[in-house]
Amino acid sequence: MARTARGKPGCKPEREQLRRELLTQGCSPREIVDEMVRRWNFRPRQAWRFAYGMSQEEAADRCNALATGEGPALTGKRISEYELWPLGGSRPSIRVLSLLSRVYGVRPIELTDLLDRNHLHPEEISLLRGRSGHPDRPSGRKPVTGAGKEAESTAVVLSRSDMVASVSLKPTPLRHSSTIEEATVMAAAHESSEHAGWAETSNVGASTLETLRDDVTRLSRGLVHLDPLPLFAKMVGTRDRIYRILEGHHHPAQTRELYFLASVVCCLLAEASQTFGYRAAALEQTRAAWAYAEIIGHNSIRTWCRSAQSWYAYRDQRPGSAVALARSGLRLAGRNEASKQRLHSMEGTALAALGDRDGALHAFRLAQEARERMSGADDFFDEVGGVFTADPAKQFHNTANGLILLGLADEAADAAGSSIRLYEQSPEAERDTSLEAGARITLATSRLLRGDLEAARAELRPVLDTDLRLRSEHMRARLLEFAQALRAPVARGAPQVADLRAEIEDFRIPALPVDRR
Repeated sequence: MARTARGKPGCKPEREQLRRELLTQGCSPREIVDEMVRRWNFRPRQAWRFAYGMSQEEAADRCNALATGEGPALTGKRISEYELWPLGGSRPSIRVLSLLSRVYGVRPIELTDLLDRNHLHPEEISLLRGRSGHPDRPSGRKPVTGAGKEAESTAVVLSRSDMVASVSLKPTPLRHSSTIEEATVMAAAHESSEHAGWAETSNVGASTLETLRDDVTRLSRGLVHLDPLPLFAKMVGTRDRIYRILEGHHHPAQTRELYFLASVVCCLLAEASQTFGYRAAALEQTRAAWAYAEIIGHNSIRTWCRSAQSWYAYRDQRPGSAVALARSGLRLAGRNEASKQRLHSMEGTALAALGDRDGALHAFRLAQEARERMSGADDFFDEVGGVFTADPAKQFHNTANGLILLGLADEAADAAGSSIRLYEQSPEAERDTSLEAGARITLATSRLLRGDLEAARAELRPVLDTDLRLRSEHMRARLLEFAQALRAPVARGAPQVADLRAEIEDFRIPALPVDRR
């Protein structure tokens, strides 16, 4: 019997199963929408359509039935573009949102979220909220279920004249004179001045943004060498503060800075989640970071996200996907040599896991060349720095890891030794505990492959003695790989091997505290 391929998360069978289950429980469409957004991160307009089980073509047909010939006809493709915006697609007009709100039986504002509203004018948002004195009250209206409902009198319909009037585009009436009077001109000037005054207001000041950037930078640099548990709570608190500020009104430059900081914090949360061994959570954090970076067009962060996702795929024994993700990031790197160094290193490691010796060595050479060309400062890799710094010690670590996979023990030992020496020469606050341990494990593996078990044990000692609070999933995984290497002929029957295996098995990493509320 042929097996049915499992669809991607949120595919139609999963959506329909959830919809039927929630309807059976008596849940409202709003509750179905909330659950779909929580579970699969759907955009709001998409979630409302899924909540009613409609296709894009059905939604378009019902909008066209309501439009009664006003404006261009909608198609399923246009509905898809409107649902993707602002992460892609096309910006839906007030008219389109009004039609969709009638189809789904909600107020237009309920078809948007914070991400949408950050791209809308405040007067458009006011219009979408309607003229009710209770803008946050659910509408309670029923959706239009067929073409015969277009005359439904209870729906809040935004006509073309409503749209024009509410954004103050109606011209000031002129007297029956060919000369515009001073009062008319001055009134227009005052209106412009009032709006400019509103535009100048902001719920965040320069000092707040500076403090947030300092906090984010301190967290990134602390994560290199400090206990990640208390840092994790601080990351979440900083992220939530940024989210609250994003709910308000600010200048475009401030909005960009806030999205930059939100993206960086999500990258930090990804790093911390990976440290604790929660790779699925780390992947989800990189996707959030990617979305914010996409909004502001920040390629350094996007390439970092791709390299992290490539690393997660590699650790999940999917080297082919790891190569594809690294190469996807390289298409965004442009002339950013720091991005190229990291991505080529990851590409080389994944190719080594696939047994592609020539491809891996070529990728490592490209990483080295990118490092040699690096110049100037990047606001992500250099100014925030910390765990994101593209320094030589990291590059040597990554190269050593790939070389050991290719069985090149001498070359791996040279690269790992270079990484360790650079870390030992660095200030304590800049020594990446986890990556330095990884380099030592690679060096120990090379010693073992060359037949020197005692030298291998000596290299592992600093790793096994690492403070519990500073241990990471990366360290534990690499130690388990070393334990597999102990099956080599040189280690068979050696009395110290059993003790070494026991120490590796007892190596534990810190766990997040359980919330027992």
